[in-house]
Amino acid sequence: MSNYNGYRCPVCGKAFAQGDDIVVCPDCGTPHHRACYRELGRCANESRHAMGGQWSPAAEAEPSGEAPGTDATVLCPRCGSHNPAGNIFCQVCGSQLTAGQVPGGSPYGPPPGQGYQPAGQSAPGAAPAAGNMPPWMETLFTQVLEEPELAPGISNRDVCDFVGPNNLAFLLRFQRLSRSGLKLSINWSAFFFSFFYCFYRKMYKLGTILLLVIIAAIVPVVMAAAPLFSEMLAQYGALNLDLLLDLSNPVVLQYRNALFLCQGTISVVNFLCGLFFNAAYFRQVCKEIQTVQTTGHFSSGTPEYRYALVRRGGVNMNAVLVAVCTLIVLYILVGVGLSYQIVGG
Repeated sequence: MSNYNGYRCPVCGKAFAQGDDIVVCPDCGTPHHRACYRELGRCANESRHAMGGQWSPAAEAEPSGEAPGTDATVLCPRCGSHNPAGNIFCQVCGSQLTAGQVPGGSPYGPPPGQGYQPAGQSAPGAAPAAGNMPPWMETLFTQVLEEPELAPGISNRDVCDFVGPNNLAFLLRFQRLSRSGLKLSINWSAFFFSFFYCFYRKMYKLGTILLLVIIAAIVPVVMAAAPLFSEMLAQYGALNLDLLLDLSNPVVLQYRNALFLCQGTISVVNFLCGLFFNAAYFRQVCKEIQTVQTTGHFSSGTPEYRYALVRRGGVNMNAVLVAVCTLIVLYILVGVGLSYQIVGG
């Protein structure tokens, strides 16, 4: 196998090193990292195949120790990947490179709304730029980032990149949890929105568990409501709320007990979620960052690494919408089932 040490992968822009897993395009001979080739799904120089272009060491500009992003490469303004200077579109994410090409400049980083912007700017989801903050906040932000690592190999900057919106507040909470060793920390958003907030923060497993617990608490209410409504229709010919005040009626008593149990369960779920969400989220953040570090083919601190953290973390409003639609469908099914049972009875 040829020695490609010192030459650059056309996808990520990193120089090949001893022991790298390298694959070569069967058409033009261009070497790639195997992971980069799989991610792109094709040869990075596929557009040149029709012209019969062939890769050769003599034509390849060796880095000679300079940092990625020199005149031989162009940084993608969306994902921060290094591309050959002649490319019009990014080889990784497909974004156009002609608008605001920055050969050899500072990487723009991930897409707007969840990542990094040019120097001196800040975007939602990224650690705020010091120049855009008032002096007191700049001092606080600097002190927070200078705190010791939250876990081995996980920097405060990594946590800010992963958490996304409201990252500084979460970083402060995580630092208090790490120093105190306690698991109690109030999160009012988790208290009021419960499993919805879990889905919003991509805590899918916890959100699903809480949703199932609440659904399980609603089931006895539905089962007790069917005979109660049937009795109302039989006695009054319509739904009569006065019957709900008759505690001597065993059907009414069964329904009220089931309703109180459901309300109590929802309150307990909200209370526990508000107290322990931060600790659970802290564990997941550390776990996900470590996963990115062990499975990614990029070095910590690079634009590709930060982009991977932003994409894996952040928030997901679509998951909240799915949860809302799921509840709406369940309520409709429950209403249809009750109507069918009452009319059938």
